Amino acid sequence: MVTVVRGKASGVEKGTDTTPTRNGAVITNQLAGFRVDNKAVVYRGRDFPSIREGDEIVAAGEMKNGTLQAMAVRNATTGATYGPPLIYPIVLTSALALIGVMSLNIGLGYVVLAIAAFVGFRIMKVSAAKTAVNA
Repeated sequence: MVTVVRGKASGVEKGTDTTPTRNGAVITNQLAGFRVDNKAVVYRGRDFPSIREGDEIVAAGEMKNGTLQAMAVRNATTGATYGPPLIYPIVLTSALALIGVMSLNIGLGYVVLAIAAFVGFRIMKVSAAKTAVNA
């Protein structure tokens, strides 16, 4: 499941990450890297989190190579919460599941249902992270 860290932020660094798409558009992610109780945390999202040295932080996500890849962050000092909205992925997953069920007889449905299951699993992980930081 998700790993939760709580404590004071230190070593706060911010930046951006740009990814070109096939149609020429560019997706820009905001990055925030910091330590919480000497544990490395990286948050990547569309919103730029307001975190300063010494702020009380709660972050939840997955541990990868000793770094918490935060899916949701709450700054307890300011009361601000950061994380992706889930309504559009939920609608997408529902539509994919419906299309998958309708196209099972031609075989394509199995692939579409697998994609819907993957997106649904990711939604569950992000939802658990958002719940953990607000607890």
